[in-house]
Amino acid sequence: MNLELLQSTGQMYPDQLDGTLECGSEAITCCCNRRGTLLAVGCNDGRIAVFDFLTRVVAKIYTGHVHPVTSLSWSRDGFKILSTSTDNNVSIWDVITGECEQRYHFSSPILRAQFHPRDKLVVLVCPIWNAPVLVKMADQHKHTSLPTDGESEQNIVASFTHKGDYIYMGIARGRIIIIQYDDLQIIKSFRVSTGTTAIKSFEFARRGRSFLVNCADRIIRVYSQDVVMLTPQGSDPEPEQKLQDLVNRLDFLSYL
Repeated sequence: MNLELLQSTGQMYPDQLDGTLECGSEAITCCCNRRGTLLAVGCNDGRIAVFDFLTRVVAKIYTGHVHPVTSLSWSRDGFKILSTSTDNNVSIWDVITGECEQRYHFSSPILRAQFHPRDKLVVLVCPIWNAPVLVKMADQHKHTSLPTDGESEQNIVASFTHKGDYIYMGIARGRIIIIQYDDLQIIKSFRVSTGTTAIKSFEFARRGRSFLVNCADRIIRVYSQDVVMLTPQGSDPEPEQKLQDLVNRLDFLSYL
């Protein structure tokens, strides 16, 4: 959304529908490619539909999961799609041919997965019952579990920063752990609140150093990576901004 084009008396969020996309099943998750020309939609029946965003028609349908799709991720060049499902599988698809090039099976349902922003041969996978796993396809598909610093390994969400130099992990008890990608060492940790609110997801700005944290207490917190890194260990940085629905107290399911 371009904030400069908003009217001073207008609302800060969209209040009208531009249209709907029919994918033949209930949509669970969606993700645009880097250029915003294609939209991948993960459905409740395990199918993945790719829409041409300009014409709003289905360009491709991929069938490979037998349970609902939980997350999608595009490679930087836009030629690969990464999908996860509650069937414990992580699949990598060729966008043009629609073929499943690689499939990994885990011991638990998958919460989400993500391509490395600079290397499509590296995948970050977040199983529900285990610690996040880094999969390097160029290194004989090596699986490396990320350190959790003694925290519970259940329901951990993890995400690369925009350049892929750090991995942010959100623990179910409201703690964020920052791991350096090169050596997978923990360099910083802090809490988002004094309670035990769970971290649900992260979103990093493509430009600048800000990132969002979506928490189970129905508040989106905006942090600066620079401020977080300069905060002494043992102290918790304050968010630059907090966003919440003060009227209906609704949960934020996703944001882009």
